[in-house]
Amino acid sequence: MKFELKKNNLLALSSLPILAKESGAKRIDILNTCNKDDLVCFCESLPLILPILDWEEDFEVWLHDMPYCLFGPNCHDHILVGKEGEKREACQACKFFKICSGFPKGYFEKYGDEELKPIVDKPMEVMIEAETKCNFLCKFCFNKLSFAKKGRDLLGLSSEEIKKIIKGVSEAGIEIVRFTGGEPLLRKDILELMQFARDLNLQVWLNTNASLIDENLACKLVPLVDNFLIPIESYDNDKEGEITGHKNSLNKKIVALKYLEKAGAKKVRVGTVAISENIEEFSQLSDFVLSLPIDEWEFYWPVGEKADKELLEKLTDNIIKLKDKTDKFITIANSVPFCTIDNSYKLNLVCRGAIFENGHSRLVIDPRGFVKPHYFVEKNIGEPGDIMSAWNSSEMKALRNLELLPEECETCRFKFKCRGGNSSIKN
Repeated sequence: MKFELKKNNLLALSSLPILAKESGAKRIDILNTCNKDDLVCFCESLPLILPILDWEEDFEVWLHDMPYCLFGPNCHDHILVGKEGEKREACQACKFFKICSGFPKGYFEKYGDEELKPIVDKPMEVMIEAETKCNFLCKFCFNKLSFAKKGRDLLGLSSEEIKKIIKGVSEAGIEIVRFTGGEPLLRKDILELMQFARDLNLQVWLNTNASLIDENLACKLVPLVDNFLIPIESYDNDKEGEITGHKNSLNKKIVALKYLEKAGAKKVRVGTVAISENIEEFSQLSDFVLSLPIDEWEFYWPVGEKADKELLEKLTDNIIKLKDKTDKFITIANSVPFCTIDNSYKLNLVCRGAIFENGHSRLVIDPRGFVKPHYFVEKNIGEPGDIMSAWNSSEMKALRNLELLPEECETCRFKFKCRGGNSSIKN
């Protein structure tokens, strides 16, 4: 169902989802009018357009040639770019300058450019692999593809080096610093580093296997950490032990989660690698995970493994069904090619795609001081003391501008979100 935005039909937007559902439409396409006299001011149309996006589980919703700067990051994947519109000089500083169509032709003459708000091109977060060592031996750890190829016997970053990185993150206006590893809680100075980041008004996120969190440490961590990410790979303690190489690991995580809840943790996420056993035993696993005191549950397709059509379809269907039973946010958090399964739109509903993946919105600094677009990438693209130089390199800009997509992705309507399943990121 196509809907052309015009002055005389603006109010009809609110009834559009109902009409689409009654007619059995599979998608709604909202387009700007080509008639300059009938152009609608976005400040009037946006409050009516945004609620329609909430119907995305009933049918596809696409916004044609809408300016990215007027829509929040969770709406950008609904925008399709075709016709070239108008841009101002200020647009050149926007993160989406090259891939945005701009405003409809004649819009600035009619309404001015006060609505134009270029989106600053900077990382959302910087992830610091602060510790080389780990007390787990997880079978699918991506460290083995990077700094730990020859083992974990590396010196790693000093306290002063990490503080310089954190200061640079703050000065660049980046809002989040994430501590990961290895197991970051093995560092004796980890609380000091977190406090240093907090004193610079940064959000602190922590990836941890949680095995070292007792009641005392939980009380110290919770005031410092805005977001915890804890891996859980099974509903069975023995199976978890086999996967992680750490005896009784699941029981330790359960205890840690209870301590974090008691201490008042702001947000706790659980991450699960999408191995075949977890997909086949999804019912048991989901019953267990959703009984825990968590806020979100994320699945990750194993790094370096090609997405299996049957397993990915099964995981997608399971998550969609589970969404009706819980208010917890559940997603496939890393990128996989949407075209892996027949109904790409189903995968679009549950997968975050590559928009928020490393390289597109984040950078990683590994224990050697390598600045990287992704955990598993070996290429050093810059200096840890100058994050923005790495971010603004020609290669990284080409990546974010979708210039490195495989040719077959160019005409796909999901290319903004899927981004080739991150296939454009190479070692």
